[in-house]
Amino acid sequence: ITLKVNDEVREIPNDVDAVYITPLLQMSDDNFRILVQGLTYRKLPSFSLIGTIEVEEGVLIGLNPKENLPRQSRRVALNVQSILLGENAGTLPVSFPRKQQLTINMKTARAIGFYPAWEVYYEADLLNEKDEMQKNIITLTQAVNEAVNVNLDLLASKRFVLAGAQEVRKAIAILLPQSEISLDASIIDEDRALARRGIQPERTLTGSANVNQLIFSESAWSNLRVQKYNQSSRELSRDEIKLDIISATAIAYLIVLRAKTFEKIQKSNLQLTRSNLEIAESRKEIGVANPAEVFRWESQVAGDKISVVDAESQTKNAEILLKRLLNRPLNEKTGYTEVKLNDPFFNVGDPRLTKYIDNPGSFEIFKGFMVEEGFNQSPEIKNIDSQINAQDRILLSTKHAFWLPEFSFFGEVNERFKEGGEGQRDDFNNIPEISNLDDTEWTLLFRAKFPLTRGGAKIADYKQAREELFRLRLERDSTIDKIEQETRSSLNDISASYPSIKFSNDAAISSSKNLDIVTDSYSRGVVSILDLLDAQNSSLSADLNAATAVYDFLIDFVLVERSVGRFYYFTSKEQRDEWFDRLDLYFKNIKFKTSFN
Repeated sequence: ITLKVNDEVREIPNDVDAVYITPLLQMSDDNFRILVQGLTYRKLPSFSLIGTIEVEEGVLIGLNPKENLPRQSRRVALNVQSILLGENAGTLPVSFPRKQQLTINMKTARAIGFYPAWEVYYEADLLNEKDEMQKNIITLTQAVNEAVNVNLDLLASKRFVLAGAQEVRKAIAILLPQSEISLDASIIDEDRALARRGIQPERTLTGSANVNQLIFSESAWSNLRVQKYNQSSRELSRDEIKLDIISATAIAYLIVLRAKTFEKIQKSNLQLTRSNLEIAESRKEIGVANPAEVFRWESQVAGDKISVVDAESQTKNAEILLKRLLNRPLNEKTGYTEVKLNDPFFNVGDPRLTKYIDNPGSFEIFKGFMVEEGFNQSPEIKNIDSQINAQDRILLSTKHAFWLPEFSFFGEVNERFKEGGEGQRDDFNNIPEISNLDDTEWTLLFRAKFPLTRGGAKIADYKQAREELFRLRLERDSTIDKIEQETRSSLNDISASYPSIKFSNDAAISSSKNLDIVTDSYSRGVVSILDLLDAQNSSLSADLNAATAVYDFLIDFVLVERSVGRFYYFTSKEQRDEWFDRLDLYFKNIKFKTSFN
């Protein structure tokens, strides 16, 4: 039978545009799947008369929905109740009409290269809407590690540090011996050669070598110290960028998950609205509702479609941001995994931490500890400290420039290899002062140099260095204030988002139960459309809050770790144990001071 099905698929003419599948009751389920696979392989669009059931098996499109057994059961129960109450059974309706709903299997659509128009896309019920990307799934931890290794901004900062290291080497080079060799070939006119009487012949080939050693130079030694501080500042700037990249990547990943959750809830809400529209149409048919009620639900369906479109757009934008941070192609298809509170990237699940954040009193002390940790670990503060040290050394150098000279040594050797033309030394052998000269000349020079005046530039350099130092100290104070503000603000956000996880879940459960009750009452004509709309909107809002509460908390937690300059995931077990030891000691000291006072 399998071969027969395959043969039938192969025998479909090439000029066939699509295949209409009627009920194939004689065909087994396995053979039907083979048939559908063959049609997909031939890239032939297929339409099922039966509808959604066969679309789930791989047929491209269907119109008829699945049987609604709960509604059929309720209809039978109501009919039985009517008969028991004395109503004539012959007058009761026995048909159960179903409203057609376009269903598209997007996995099949992608396989055959078919994409519905936007209007159809958002009107239809889409199966397998998201591509299964099992080969390209990335976890939060993998995303952060990848960003640290491939992010372009971070790679550029690493190159900046490597280039800056050469400034230190150049500063050291000035303090080391400088030497050079040269070979000079010179020609002068005959008259001058004769006039110089053997000192410089008409043609000369001379070689020379010299060495220059700076014995002491305040500016050179100062420059070396300054360049070392500047290099430390560059490294700390790189560390700042690394922390920013880790924070941005983790937050971007969580925003993607949150956006996907929003999208899923909005689509579920759209399906609920369509279901309520069907109820309204049924109420209208039996005379319980007027046409305005149906129009109101149709308007709600259109509005919910807009919400779905916006949610999909937000998801795509969030994914683009994450892929840019990972230096991946922005159109690459990527899958993501859910993140929970016990994810290894966070330390929220560590019981050693819970006791410090589970009540307002301990949490307030915990804030103070985290602020101090930020002061001690923040690369921003350390960066400014390096700049202050460099500027302090520059200021000291400008003071020394008023009285401290520069000492250096210079040595040079010149060797005359060949001479020719007029004015050669051999032509003046009768002159003892010239005939006794050999071909080698050397010079030794010790120099102490001190500039007496530079037109006021020394005073200007001193004042400029002093003011720059004052500026950096003020900037350091400002940075400390900002770190404390950011740390306390992020912790305040956590104090709200952490308990909100439970509160929002409770609200979602209650809103869902209320919606079920109101929906049932609406279908029986007990409550109005406004009551159902209010219940549905309340349930939607509660679902959104509950579904995103964990992501909001984890985002706040990432911001806390960034503000203190430390990410739990990138520390060793020994470092984490040491951190908790400091935390315990801090609490003991605070409690001791409180008791003493």
